[in-house]
Amino acid sequence: MKKIVFYSPDFTLNISLLMYLQSNYSITTTTDIEDLKAISSSFSCDLIILDTPPSIDVETLCKQLKDYNSKTPIILLYVFDNKLKILDENIRKYVNTVFYKPFDLENVTRQLSVLTS
Repeated sequence: MKKIVFYSPDFTLNISLLMYLQSNYSITTTTDIEDLKAISSSFSCDLIILDTPPSIDVETLCKQLKDYNSKTPIILLYVFDNKLKILDENIRKYVNTVFYKPFDLENVTRQLSVLTS
């Protein structure tokens, strides 16, 4: 079973996505960035999903995650804000896909299949 690590500060979203995907994937969720770093550096996963708006810190985080395993795809989820456009463009160097909230779970599921195949 493919392994996905999902980070969101929103506990409810963590649980919802876990319940939605658990029949097809092994999901590890966290609401803590430091836990995400520890999890990602300690075991290999097939995909990382980040629920956070782009920022300098998130760009640095994505660089670190790619350092742990350059082949692990990363998906970024966040509410689009035109003020974040430049940060969005910069972070796309490190992420494979960006979904803007509210996102369509069917589209996300299709992309998960593509990225974990």
